[in-house]
Order: sequence, then C-alpha cells, then structure tokens
Amino acid sequence: MRFLTDVRTNPYCYKGRPRLKTGYELLRVSTALEKELEEISLPFIVLHGGEDRVTDKSVSRQLYEVALSPDKTFKLYPGMWHGLLYGEPPENIDIVFSDIIGWLNEIVASGNARLENEIKAENDPFAQKTQ
Repeated sequence: MRFLTDVRTNPYCYKGRPRLKTGYELLRVSTALEKELEEISLPFIVLHGGEDRVTDKSVSRQLYEVALSPDKTFKLYPGMWHGLLYGEPPENIDIVFSDIIGWLNEIVASGNARLENEIKAENDPFAQKTQ
C-alpha cells in the first residue's frame, strides 16, 4: 500500500483531467508520426511496459519495426505499466533508468564513428554507395 501512496503523492505525476488541447496535440502529432515512421533515421529507444493499459505496445513495436534507423532499440518490460519512470516500484524504475543510461552510453561511444562515416559518404567521391 505504501507504493500506491508514493505514486499518488509524486509531484511529477499529473493527476488532473486531461486538457482538450493536450489531447488534440497528442493525437495530431501521433497521427503525423505514424504517416512518416519509415522516415525516422536517427537513433532511438522505445520503452514500453508489458502491462500498459494506456498505450498499445503493438504501436511501439510498429515504430521499431518500420523506422528506417539502423540504430534502434525496443525494450518491453514484462509486468510493468505505463509510468515506467514514476509509476513503478523503485527497483523497476532503477532497471529502466539503467537501460536508458546504458543506451545513451552506447550511442555516445558509437556516435563519432557513425557521424564520420556519414560525412565521408556524403563528401568523398571515391566512397560512393555501391548498394
């Protein structure tokens, strides 16, 4: 029961009714993104709770599968809900933060090599794509 009290008193967890403009913007942006999923080429990570009842995990999976980016990660957390960073027990939140930090460290470590290859491919006439 202490866990539920912690969630309910968390100042970062909005407890009011959703505002119409917020709902409209979420729908507008989601719809626009869905139409252009295959154009997403930047590195990204998708995190989704396996027991999430707010958003559909199949849509998160679709983003992962359809996006053009070669550098993408999908993490499904069995037994976790929608609020991965505020609505879970501390040990689950630690797991999610650890995954995020690990992913960021990997991106930073590989970022320079990837950027260098992209710049070379764009500017080196002898490094033309052979695909």
